[in-house]
Parts: sequence; C-alpha cells; structure tokens
Amino acid sequence: MKRMAITKKHKIAILIGVLVLSVGFTAFFAVNLALEMRMRQSGQAFYESLPVSFVPRPSPATPDQRPDATRPPVAGNNNGYSNGNGYGDPEDSEHEPVLDFDAMRESFPDMVAWIQSYGTQINYPVVQGRDNDFYLNHLPDKTKHRMGSVFLDYRNSMNFTDPNIFIYGHNMETDDIFSSFLRYREQRYFERHDSMYLFTPTADYVIQLFAGYILDATYETPPMRFSGEEAFTRFVSDIRLRSVFRSGVEIAYGDQLVFLCTCIPRGFRTSQSERFVLVGKLVIVE
Repeated sequence: MKRMAITKKHKIAILIGVLVLSVGFTAFFAVNLALEMRMRQSGQAFYESLPVSFVPRPSPATPDQRPDATRPPVAGNNNGYSNGNGYGDPEDSEHEPVLDFDAMRESFPDMVAWIQSYGTQINYPVVQGRDNDFYLNHLPDKTKHRMGSVFLDYRNSMNFTDPNIFIYGHNMETDDIFSSFLRYREQRYFERHDSMYLFTPTADYVIQLFAGYILDATYETPPMRFSGEEAFTRFVSDIRLRSVFRSGVEIAYGDQLVFLCTCIPRGFRTSQSERFVLVGKLVIVE
C-alpha cells in the first residue's frame, strides 16, 4: 500500500487549521479573562459601595495599655478587652448597636452581624442562609455572584450563643473577602492583626485569634460542640501545634470558639478540599 504524499497544498491547509485553532483558543481565554475581571470588579464595587464604614466606639484605655496601639480599643478592662467568655446574656445590660441593623436588613434581609478586622479589607456584613450553599455564590442582597458573602453556618444560632461558631468566606485570590488569611503565615502579620470585631444587634464582641491552620475537609471537620473538657483540651492543643503563628491567648474549657474558614488558592494547596481556618475566642464587650 502506497504512503500518501503530503502535498504543499495539504501543508498549507494544516497550517491554516492550526492557526485557526490557536486564534480560537486565544479568543476563548481572552473572553473568559475579561468576564472574570468584570466579575471581580462588580463584586468589589458592590462591597466598596456598602453604606457603612466605621471603627469601634472609643474606650477609656490609653494607647500604652493596649496590646496594639495602631488599633482602636474597645470598651473593657485595661488591656482593651473585656473579661468573660462571651456566654453572658447580651440582654442583661443596655446595648446600643454600632449599626442600624433594622435599616441594613432592608437591603440585606439575612444579615445577622458585621465583621471587621481593623487595618485590613475585612469589613463586611455577615449573613445566614437556610443552608451553607446559597451564599457561596450570592451577595448579601441575594444577587447571584461568584464572590459570594461572608456567612454564618446555618446550624449556628443567629444570636451567637453556640459553643463553636463557624463563619465562611471565599478566598478570591485578589484582596477580597477572606483572601488575606494566608498572610497569617507571617508572625508579624498576626501580631498586627491579632483580633477581629464582631458586631451584632444585641452585643459587640472581640474575636481573639489564637490559631490558624490547614485542614483537609474530606477527612476532618471541627465539631459543632465538644463531648467534654478532655476533647476540648485535646483539640485546642492540636490546632495550636499545627498553627502557622504563635499566640499567647489563654483558652479554657467553656470559652466560645469562632472558626473563620476559607479555601486555599491552587498554588498553595495540595488538594482541592484543603481549607485554611483561623480560630479565635469570642469575648463579649461589656
């Protein structure tokens, strides 16, 4: 059987086909890149246009008494934080919310809190859906968007009375939502941003961070509650050992824990199910 000769005409046709495919792929990726950029810009514009930007109310604590003089203090004891484990009933004392939650719920009907990390981009409403899927791809006003929202686990009480509280947000590989979490791998970054604020209609809280670690969600998930003191102590000891930074925050059985969870970008993870979790103690501001 004779081998079929490739003529000059065939070579030109093949070359043209390759060029057409190349141009097609280039156009495809260019369109997708443009759509991705537009999506990010629209999400950023939404969050930048939120009607509030605030700092916590002032405290009598002087700058040299605070652990971080670059951060505004909150009402409490001499170190800028209040005592207690966060389980006190917020209704026991008068509380004037930092935000007008009733007004904000006209735009964000599922809003339950506001989270802020002073000196970072984290300054967002916290919403709660009927499941943990809806707000993965919806903004707080329920507009569908890949950037999603910062949201409270649907199994948690909207009054933040559970022993373990879970709050989720995307890592957009830009500087939005919880994208800054991987910076906690640097001890200096943690020392500059060692706490966050959580404002609710009935109480204000400080989240005193004490660990940041990577988990594979396929094999492990932090529990909603612990079976007892031994399980609690063992868990806290384990995540301190795994933490990417070192913290001196003291943790005792009975403290409320807040788990701030985000995904890990492709270049930093070894599996798609890896997550980065910041863990802090919830302390009510009295």
